[in-house]
Amino acid sequence: MSFPWLDRTPPRAGGTQRRAEVAAAELAHRAALLYRLGFTPAAATSRLVARVAWEYDPSSKTHHRPAALSDSAIAKIVTDTYARRPK
Repeated sequence: MSFPWLDRTPPRAGGTQRRAEVAAAELAHRAALLYRLGFTPAAATSRLVARVAWEYDPSSKTHHRPAALSDSAIAKIVTDTYARRPK
């Protein structure tokens, strides 16, 4: 017996890279918001690093944190965002 709802489509090529780009863009938007709220770059970086660490729980076996969202990558996103002085 065949179950058509059981068939899955294969994942798209480059999906992991696109998800990392979207996550980095979201972090840039959050950094801009923290800038407008008056957070220092260090406080914004610490807050965003904690958020990403919470989202990608280290005990998870399937949901791994991408290298594009490392602590140093987040610090660079915050630095670049603060340099733009978003309004």
